[in-house]
Amino acid sequence: MTTAAELFALQETDLAIDGAVAKLNDIEAHLGESEELLAARERVELSRQTVQEVQARHKDLDINAEEARAKAAEIEKKLYGGGVSNPKELEGYQADLTSLRGQLRKREDALLEVMLELDDAEAALKDAGAALAQTEAAWNADQSSLIESRSLLQEELAGLQAVRSDQLDGMDRAALSLYDTIRQRRNGTAVALVERGLCQGCRISLPMSILQRARSGAGLVQCVSCERILLVN
Repeated sequence: MTTAAELFALQETDLAIDGAVAKLNDIEAHLGESEELLAARERVELSRQTVQEVQARHKDLDINAEEARAKAAEIEKKLYGGGVSNPKELEGYQADLTSLRGQLRKREDALLEVMLELDDAEAALKDAGAALAQTEAAWNADQSSLIESRSLLQEELAGLQAVRSDQLDGMDRAALSLYDTIRQRRNGTAVALVERGLCQGCRISLPMSILQRARSGAGLVQCVSCERILLVN
């Protein structure tokens, strides 16, 4: 005959197993890349794209400015090289040179603004990279700790399951069926201790007849309120 004390010991093991499984599930949920890590990587990627975009604009402006310089140098050569003497032609070259110099100033001003923008973008990329490195370091340490904890819990769970297997040996099916049914209904606790005449599962005062039957150990006795199996402490 399976006793309430045996079922209570089984319950202790089952509750420990439930706790270990819950911890393992929590660890599994936290293994893998975190939202913080993904966000840090996204910031780096966005910063890198910004740098590349500004670098492309810087390159285009630099090319345009260089073209204006080359054209201005070519016109200056014609103006001051002595090869052109026609006043109207010289006047035209001078007008072209003035226009080119104005364009060049604008392009150089734009180039300077982009250079400053590039400095800011590169600084932002550097900061994002440093933040990512810090986040990755913390994440790697956390993952290592979680993996170690998972290994220890898996060993603990295997041990508990071996204990449970030994406990089940010799228990009758009817008692186990009742135990499992009540555990499902009562949040994992099928057996309740009785202290000072009270069921510790639902805290009600038990009738004397129920107490006497529970003390006798003649069979499994259930609480009249919560239906848990009673074990007199």
